[in-house]
Amino acid sequence: MSWEQAGLVVGVLSPLVGAPLVMIALYLRAIREHQTATMAEINHRVQTIEVAIHELIKSTSDFEREYATKEEWVRESMVTRQRLEKLTEMITRIQAELENGHGVAAEMGRIAAGMTRLIERIGETQERPERQAA
Repeated sequence: MSWEQAGLVVGVLSPLVGAPLVMIALYLRAIREHQTATMAEINHRVQTIEVAIHELIKSTSDFEREYATKEEWVRESMVTRQRLEKLTEMITRIQAELENGHGVAAEMGRIAAGMTRLIERIGETQERPERQAA
């Protein structure tokens, strides 16, 4: 084979081989760009998930700080129950004193009414002798 024939073969085969090679190269570049875009999107999603996980961990730790253990809850409810019992006793005592106070006030009212009637009778008896003398 001579150089002329080799040049002719290369000239004929170049378009047959070159066009598909260019197409393959463009296709591979498109795949690489698509993978790059996909990786960027995945990285963004991973970062978003990491931020969400960090916020979740923070809110969980805040909740744990505010969360009372069973022992603390039992202790606090016992203290509250004791305070409620003391308050109930105080209200009962105040109610009894008010009822007694109403009884005392009623008795004082009856005594005052009795004294008023007594004074009126005394006044009437003093007026009778004056009328009889006149």
